[in-house]
Amino acid sequence: MLRNVIVVTDDEDSVKQAMREILRAKHKGHEFALDLTRINDKDRKKEIMKQLTRF
Repeated sequence: MLRNVIVVTDDEDSVKQAMREILRAKHKGHEFALDLTRINDKDRKKEIMKQLTRF
């Protein structure tokens, strides 16, 4: 089974788009993976992970 990779950058638009894609993937029953490698600040990365993993 294929897994959707959702790329997240440091801006708020990217985080909002990732939330939409996560909800869409869960609704359709698809697996997904988050790619946070483009975020350099560890604290910011942790904050974004908390936002995105609550779904």
